[in-house]
Amino acid sequence: MRQGQVVELEVPSAPEYVSIVRQAVEGIARRMEFDEVQIDDLKLAVGEACTNAVRHGCAKDELQHIAIRCSVMSDGLAVEIRNNITECEEPHVPTQPDVTREGGFGLYLIRKLMDEVDIVWDHETAVVKMLKRLKAKAA
Repeated sequence: MRQGQVVELEVPSAPEYVSIVRQAVEGIARRMEFDEVQIDDLKLAVGEACTNAVRHGCAKDELQHIAIRCSVMSDGLAVEIRNNITECEEPHVPTQPDVTREGGFGLYLIRKLMDEVDIVWDHETAVVKMLKRLKAKAA
């Protein structure tokens, strides 16, 4: 894949579609020649972001969708996950997860697995922007 190419997906906001998004991102990452560890990191981070969008997106009806945008860059892959959050509360992203309670690891994991993460939260839409850089190839 070459710099500037963009792949966009829109899937229903339902758990059974998260694996489709992970597979698409894996395919892009393989074509970009990410190594296996980086591919696993990408799949896990994207899966967590999509799962959070499904689980915590506020409008709970079958017409809601999650939009995914993958942008090929010269030094890596940028992925955006966008979903509707009308009337939701902004999530707290812990610096360390609370291991005494169930859940709450998604955003923490995403931040640990990706090179850059930005969460944009407004009154109607949440966007998780992630960047995974390609490792320099050994000569």
